Amino acid sequence: MRRYTRREALHAGLLGAGAVALGGLLEACGKSARVATAGSINKLLQAQKSAGDKAFQAFLAGEDYVSGVDNYVGIFLAHAGANGTRIFGDNARVWFSPTTNQDTSFSPTGPVAAPWYAYAHPEAGAATPKGLNAVHFTFDRVGFWTIIVETTSGDNLIATTAVQVKAQGHTDTLIQGQKAHPTVTPTVANPGNVNPICTRTPPCTMHQITLADAIGNGKPTAFIVATPEFCQSRNCGPSLDELITVQAKYASQANFVHAEVYLNAQQPSAPNPQLTPAMTEWGLLSEPWLFMIDKTGVISSRFEGGFTAGIAEAALKPLL
Repeated sequence: MRRYTRREALHAGLLGAGAVALGGLLEACGKSARVATAGSINKLLQAQKSAGDKAFQAFLAGEDYVSGVDNYVGIFLAHAGANGTRIFGDNARVWFSPTTNQDTSFSPTGPVAAPWYAYAHPEAGAATPKGLNAVHFTFDRVGFWTIIVETTSGDNLIATTAVQVKAQGHTDTLIQGQKAHPTVTPTVANPGNVNPICTRTPPCTMHQITLADAIGNGKPTAFIVATPEFCQSRNCGPSLDELITVQAKYASQANFVHAEVYLNAQQPSAPNPQLTPAMTEWGLLSEPWLFMIDKTGVISSRFEGGFTAGIAEAALKPLL
C-alpha cells in the first residue's frame, strides 16, 4: 500500500510534539491487566510493561478519518520487533481518547468491540494476511486522537496508536451522503490508456461497465480501487478476492467495478508514478478503498485499507 508524503509529515509532527506516533510507535504489553477508565497514557503503558514481556503493536488500516460520521476503523495486530509478524484470529476491544499527550489524564470512550473478521478465502502460508480486526466509531471532534487496543482472546496485550481526525469538507476523498464521482473507469471493451486494467491473476470480472455508467443504471454499486500486483501492504489482492466472493452472490442485483491505481505496469517504480483517473478524481492517497454507492449514486459507506467478504456484504445488502 503506497503511503504519500502527508502521512510522513503527520508522523514527524507527532514525534516533534512528543505525542503517540502513528503506526503504534508506543507499545504496551501484559498478560492480564485491563485498561483503566481514567489516568494517563504513560501510566497505562508503564503498568502494562511491568506486567509482562510480550510486545505488541496495533496498526490502523486507513488514515482518512472524519468527525461527525460513521468511520470504519480497520486494525492490524502484530508482534513488535524486527519481524513484526501479524497476529491472526484474536478478538480485541478499543478505547478512543481525544488527545495524543501521553501525560494528559483521559476518560476514554469505550470499550468498543473490535472483532476478528476472517477472509472468506485466505491465502495459504503462515505469514500471508488472513483477515483483520475492525470497529465503527463516530469521532465527535477534529484533531489528534489516541486509540488504545486490547486483545480479549489469546494473550491479553495492549497497544496504542494515534490518528488525525479531519472536519467534513477537509477529507481526502468523498464521505457518506455525497454523490459519487462519475469516473469513466477502464473496461474490457474500452481500456483507455490504462494497461493492464486489472493486475489480478486471472483478471477479475469487474471491468464490464464504467463507474460512470454503473451509478446511473438504477442498481447499487460496489466500487473498489486496488492494485493486487503492486500493493505494498498485501491487502489489495485479498480485498479484491473478498469482493469477488460477494459478487458471486449479488452480480445480478448490483454493479461491481474495480479500478487500478497505476496507469501502467512501469509506474509503480517511477519517481512520480502516474495514477489512474479513479485515484486522482477521487482524491485517494492510499489503497485499497471500497465505496458502497446506492441506487441514486450516493455513497452509503466507505472502507479504507482492507475488508472481508462479510463486511462488504453487510454494507451492500441494505442497498439492494
